[in-house]
Amino acid sequence: MLGWFIDIVISAVIISSGALSQQSLQELESVSQFKQALAAVEAIKHRKHLQCVIAIANRPLCGCLSQKLPVNIYFRSYAAIANQEKEAREYGQLSAADKKIVDQCVSDSR
Repeated sequence: MLGWFIDIVISAVIISSGALSQQSLQELESVSQFKQALAAVEAIKHRKHLQCVIAIANRPLCGCLSQKLPVNIYFRSYAAIANQEKEAREYGQLSAADKKIVDQCVSDSR
C-alpha cells in the first residue's frame, strides 16, 4: 500500500514538474519575443535619428524627437514638427501630449 502511495506521489510530482517546465518554456519564449520587439523599436528610433540629422542637421533635437515621440510618427514629419509650424498638418495632427514633447525638445535644443 505504501509503495502504491509513493508511486502516486512520484507521478504527481513528475506531471506537475512537466507542467511547470512547459510554463517556464512559454515564459522564456514570451520574454524573448518581448526583447526582440524592444530591439526592433530601438533600431527604428536609431534609423529615424540618423535620417532626422541628415534632414535638419540638429543632433540634439533629432535625438530628443526620435527617442520621445511615438515610433509611428514618420521622420519626414520632423522638419515641420521641429519648426512647430502650427498650420502644418503634421504638427496639427499630433496629440496634445506629443505637442508638449515637441515643444520641450525644441526648447531644450536651443
